[in-house]
Amino acid sequence: MRVIWFLLVCCFSGQSVAGEKLRIYIDADYSMARPAAEAIELGVRTAMSEVANRVGNFEIEIVPKDHRANSKRSYSNLRAFTQDPTGIAVIGGVHSPPYLTHRQDINESGIPLLLPWSAAGPITRPDDDQLNWIFRLSVDDTKAGPFLVGHALNNIECEQTVLLLVDTGWGRANRVTMGDAFQAAGVPAPVVFMFSSSLGPASARTIAEKIKMTNADCAIMLSRAREGALLVNELHQQSADIRIISHWGILSGDFVAQVPHSVRSDLQIEVLQTCGLEVEGKGRAELVQALKNASTEVRPFKRLSDVPAATGFVHGYDLTRLLIAALNNAMEMDGWADGSIVDRRNLFRSSLENLSEPVEGILKTYNRPFAPYSDASQDAHEALGLQDLCVVSFSESGQLVLSETVEPHQ
Repeated sequence: MRVIWFLLVCCFSGQSVAGEKLRIYIDADYSMARPAAEAIELGVRTAMSEVANRVGNFEIEIVPKDHRANSKRSYSNLRAFTQDPTGIAVIGGVHSPPYLTHRQDINESGIPLLLPWSAAGPITRPDDDQLNWIFRLSVDDTKAGPFLVGHALNNIECEQTVLLLVDTGWGRANRVTMGDAFQAAGVPAPVVFMFSSSLGPASARTIAEKIKMTNADCAIMLSRAREGALLVNELHQQSADIRIISHWGILSGDFVAQVPHSVRSDLQIEVLQTCGLEVEGKGRAELVQALKNASTEVRPFKRLSDVPAATGFVHGYDLTRLLIAALNNAMEMDGWADGSIVDRRNLFRSSLENLSEPVEGILKTYNRPFAPYSDASQDAHEALGLQDLCVVSFSESGQLVLSETVEPHQ
């Protein structure tokens, strides 16, 4: 009788026992940053496979959308999501500019946007008392910029540092935070070189020649993989004794394949990373299990370095674990069963801000990773913080290893 009663209630309330579907969109660059997009998707699908692609009575469908590093295409993907009566959340890709450009509309439209890579600080900090719908489990550049400057000044004692920044909203925002960090350290403002996201070999050579003329001993670089490879190869030709400290944008593509080990070694290239990814063979049990679940007979993953753009995999996986926990909680809230998709998205957003039970991930155990946002609590939608940042270097084989020049931030 209890089973019959449950079936009747579900039918009359509009919620079926089985067969209902929720969609999670992935808005990413499957063209120019394909390794990162695929790694994020692999992390999402791996976490979902652990719950048999179901949360509660709902089948979960993953919908990949390629924005091709184009903000207008990203906007089109977001508009499609808002019109989807089964769309519950969007997971973003590598690039920050689409979400910087459309941040206000994302919040006004009530789009739950979860970011496993995009790092630009302003994305998760809305203007004008807007309700905040954007959550991040990634590097936050309000912390990363000063962290990289501190590493250059304090750990490897750079005497003259230049900034090498892509001319996008991401690079321009970091120009401000890094400039402030140099000023706070009492160091003269660095020379800044901005470069186009469509940088070519000739322009890269010109920049490298100009950097050589500054006699800089260090360069902090923000770049995607393709442009970063062009720049460091040219810098190696011009000034092999300069050291490169890079944001993790170069990990979004095949940087290692484009930059020989001799160049990576001579320039002592170090890369920003989250601490849970720094040392091969020392991952949490969750990493071992996630790699096993992600593996196929054709493509086994025995260790993290087997996964291209592994940052995307790990952050995508952890973020999806949080998503699953929040969805489970939302489905138990008043208003879910009879609510519209707009109501359900709002319950999901509220649930993300109020996760009371710990959630195990690859990077760490997440205890209340998010909270309600306010001007007085500007990190409320950041699952990671300064304590999660590290610096890594490349081994000869291209694997990432913890840099000998710095310990994880305490």
